[in-house]
Amino acid sequence: MPTGDHVPSSDGQVAMVVGPWAKEKLHYIRRYCYIFNTGMKGRWSTRTYIDLFSGPGKCVIEGTGEELDGSPLIALLSDVPFTHYFFNDIDTHAINSLKSRVASLASANITYFNMDCNEVIEHLLSQLPSYSLDCCFIDPTNWQIKFDSIQRLTKDRRMDLIITFQTGAIRRVADNPPEELDDFFGNPSWREEYKTKLLTGGRTRGRILLDIYEQRLRDLGYREIQDYLPVKNTRSALLYHLIFASKHPRGRDFWDKISQKSSTGQLRFTLPEVKE
Repeated sequence: MPTGDHVPSSDGQVAMVVGPWAKEKLHYIRRYCYIFNTGMKGRWSTRTYIDLFSGPGKCVIEGTGEELDGSPLIALLSDVPFTHYFFNDIDTHAINSLKSRVASLASANITYFNMDCNEVIEHLLSQLPSYSLDCCFIDPTNWQIKFDSIQRLTKDRRMDLIITFQTGAIRRVADNPPEELDDFFGNPSWREEYKTKLLTGGRTRGRILLDIYEQRLRDLGYREIQDYLPVKNTRSALLYHLIFASKHPRGRDFWDKISQKSSTGQLRFTLPEVKE
C-alpha cells in the first residue's frame, strides 16, 4: 500500500502507511514532548499539545508492516504529560480510530476535531486555555495549511511550532507554482522573492524557500527558528525539513538538545545544509 493510505492494524483500528523515514520525525517529536514538559512543568501548570494532522494514532511502515505510535500517542504517553490535548484530522476514520485507541486514557484531557486544518482554527481557539504554554505539531502532506491559519492560531499565544516543511515537493513546483502555495506562504509576493533570490545565486532552491517561509514566521514574533533536520527517503532524496519555531530562547535550547542525537543514536556534530 502506498504511503498515506489506511490499513487495518493489530488492534483492529486503522493505521496510516508511512515510509521508514517517518521514524526520524517521530523520534524528534517524542524527545521534544519529554523535554518540553520536563523543563516547563514547574513554571507552567497548563501545557497543551496541538496536532492539526493527527491521523489515527498508529503508523505502519511500508514494506515491513512494522507498527509504531503516531504523534498523538507519543504525546499522550510522554513520561511527563501535557495537561491538555487537541487532536484534529479531516479524515473521519482516522479520528474515530484515534478516539478508540486512547479511550482507556481516561485521565487525559482530550478534545477532538474532525475538520479541515484551516477551518478548525477558530474552533480550536475557543477551546484552548486562556493562559497556557503550547506545543503545536503541523504535519501536512504538502501545503494544505494556510499561513493565515498559523497567524490566527499563534496570535498572543506562547506556542512552539514544529512544522513539516515539504521541501522536496514545494521545490519541484516552485518554478510553476499552484495558487495554493500563495496561501501557504501568506500571499503571492513570495513568487517574486523566490525568482529574485534565484537570480542572485549562492543558495539552493530549497534554502531559498525555507528562508522565505521562516521570514514569515519571524514576522509573527518567532525569533528562534531551526531547520537543520532534513528527512530523506531510502534513496537519499530530500523529502522535508522539520522547522522548529519558538518565541523564547528556552525553546531553541530545548530543540538544540533533543536534535543532537538521531533516531539511530548517531550524534550530530555539524548542521547539514539544504541540498538541491
